[in-house]
Amino acid sequence: MRMFATVSCLLLLAVFASAQSVLESLEREVTALARKVQPAIVSVEGGALIAPDSASSSLWTRPSSEAARRVYEALRMLNLPNPVTRKGSGFIVDSNGWILTGADVVRGAEQCTVRLADGRRLTGKVVSIDEATNVAMVKVDARDLPALPLGDSDKLEPGSLVLCVGTQGGYDRSVALCTVAGKERIGVIGQQQFLSNLLQISGSIGAGSSGAAIVNARGEAVGIVIATLTPGFTLRIPEPAASPRSGAIPSVSPPIETPLLGASGGGLAVPINDVRTVLTEMQTGKVRRAFLGIVPADRDGAEGAEVVRVVPNSPAARAGIRLGDVITTLSGQPVRRAADVSARLRRMKPGDRIELGILRGAQRMRITITLGERANTTP
Repeated sequence: MRMFATVSCLLLLAVFASAQSVLESLEREVTALARKVQPAIVSVEGGALIAPDSASSSLWTRPSSEAARRVYEALRMLNLPNPVTRKGSGFIVDSNGWILTGADVVRGAEQCTVRLADGRRLTGKVVSIDEATNVAMVKVDARDLPALPLGDSDKLEPGSLVLCVGTQGGYDRSVALCTVAGKERIGVIGQQQFLSNLLQISGSIGAGSSGAAIVNARGEAVGIVIATLTPGFTLRIPEPAASPRSGAIPSVSPPIETPLLGASGGGLAVPINDVRTVLTEMQTGKVRRAFLGIVPADRDGAEGAEVVRVVPNSPAARAGIRLGDVITTLSGQPVRRAADVSARLRRMKPGDRIELGILRGAQRMRITITLGERANTTP
């Protein structure tokens, strides 16, 4: 009995020692990784004049001083535009001064302030905004900057360990150890803009994280945070009052529930592969995204993406796509859910030809469509 107790104690000590060794090893890896990527992380402060009734992102921060609040109140009472200060994150993707950040940080501004890791404060020019991903490109006049290499976001799986590095609560280059909680998520920005194929990130992601880098174990950017999750809340989207103009993202026709993005509770990030395809175009200031003209939705208990809205005069409408059609394949690849359609279209170009496998009632058919060009917002 005494020997059994001694062996049990030795085994417990060995387990504790092994666990401590694992934690110490993880700590060394994380701290080394943070030191490696932090020089490429920047903070971005944007400012723009917006109408008093405009819906601003919850990642924006209004001036907090009493004097600023009085000015804001006076502007509101006079129905004049008011200044909004938005502080977010970003990271350098090219050593010649090209920076990716969240679109909400700089939307409506022609310039912004960029603070580098070495303390320099530079004026950045807002070159372009990609509405399909809610990401913006900023250019600063600097050379030989430490750039963050881009990884392959397709290799991420639920449970993958990543770092979120960016501004949090006003503190620059904050580091959070996170996990990929899910893939192919959908969400709503500003209660209007629908985004799909997002990465759900579980961890400490708070105000100011818009534009923060999601980094893999190799020190490569695999995602960019575009919003934080509001825990416990969903937004019920009503039917639109009128048809949107061609080229714009229409609202979903039937009411649906979808996560409302904005406050704390983890975050959603755009996979870097969805940005990589238009990176060069973002640097030129002209982002060209393919446009099909449908809103797909998941089917309850069945594979495929049901067409719940067709934009009038869009490529889909001209090709004969109808409400209720179920997309089963896209250019020969199976479609399991609505996110498959959105993700694949995001990696195509205007003018590309696609073939949709359609289930219409009991009839199966194939429809070939030439993609149009989606309207995009200029900064």
